[in-house]
Amino acid sequence: MKNLLLLIIFCLVFSVPIFANDGVFYAEGNTLMPMQETQVQLKKEILKFYVVDHNFAKVDVYFEFYNPSATKTVTVGFVTPPAEGDVTDEAAKTQFISNFTVNVNGKVIPYKIKRLKETTFKLETNEEESSKEDYFVYYFPVTFKKGLNIIRHTYRYQGGESTELDRDFDYQITTGKTWANKQIDDFELQIHLDNGIFAVPARFIKPDVDPALGMDKELADWKIVGDGAMETSSRKWFNVDASQYVRMVHLNRGYLSFKAKNFKPDYDISFGEYNWAAGWADIWCNYGQECVEAESLEKVTRYFNLRPYGEFESIDFDEFTATDFKYLRNYFYAVRGIDFKDKQLRKFYTQFFWYKPDKTLRIESIKLSKAEDKFLQGLKKIEAKKK
Repeated sequence: MKNLLLLIIFCLVFSVPIFANDGVFYAEGNTLMPMQETQVQLKKEILKFYVVDHNFAKVDVYFEFYNPSATKTVTVGFVTPPAEGDVTDEAAKTQFISNFTVNVNGKVIPYKIKRLKETTFKLETNEEESSKEDYFVYYFPVTFKKGLNIIRHTYRYQGGESTELDRDFDYQITTGKTWANKQIDDFELQIHLDNGIFAVPARFIKPDVDPALGMDKELADWKIVGDGAMETSSRKWFNVDASQYVRMVHLNRGYLSFKAKNFKPDYDISFGEYNWAAGWADIWCNYGQECVEAESLEKVTRYFNLRPYGEFESIDFDEFTATDFKYLRNYFYAVRGIDFKDKQLRKFYTQFFWYKPDKTLRIESIKLSKAEDKFLQGLKKIEAKKK
């Protein structure tokens, strides 16, 4: 059997909660690519993300590869850098990936972990060679039989976090074009979000014109499977580059789906949620127009988070009015689709693109997280003291 080297690198970004302008990134990778492969074709990929425990993602990838030639064994590696930024020496020695599994043609494949400098793997990046030596390599043998081969790959990782972003998740899909067929023949992406308000890629294909000119070309054909709301046009993320344009989406339930045939992506997958406390919430108001009750929104926005801070003092709420408390208490129900009968609440929340009331939903059927319950109990006590 012919030995061939494949290097598989998935783009992941990790961090821990911090209170500074920049995030602390614990790991990132980049490319899924065959380094010398000219025969094996990537026929199908079903990529599923599940946002869990607020800032973690579970990833489940299903691949169908076609090998037209004789059976060959390939050494495959999953490469991720060590922690970087303001981190401890101990953190830099840790792999921030868990529940790592790979299954080839129905058989679980064992894997080993080494530093890149301990292997013969070569990583093509713009970094100095010395800076790559401490990358971690998860590697394992894969036997491609002649014909169809099925590979399942799963893992869990922590999303990024910074002052501007509450959480974000990345995955590099562009190197699907590096297999023998130069594309993914049949591609499906599922993003199973929680009830947050997320930004997802506006497109995966380079537009005919600069999207900064206001022309929405080649927007990804996203579908909501379940119930939710999505902006019809794109908006700039943090960069003027076309790859940084996003569409805002919110799900009451279900998941976001994108499917494509003969998929040749130019841009990678990156999705996440703004840190609304940083002043971004006005983008919800009729595409940036003046918000209803703007002063109240500015005050309550810092707590618009599905993982609200559970420890606070009453002084944080000195400027809150009874109306402010009312809006804040009901945010956790608004993002789940409660159809408010109260006219004041309805007027306030209807201005946001993401508010899609579900007339069949009952408040008693909603289960809040422990963090939300704790926050609301504390808020109730503070509100009672102010009366």
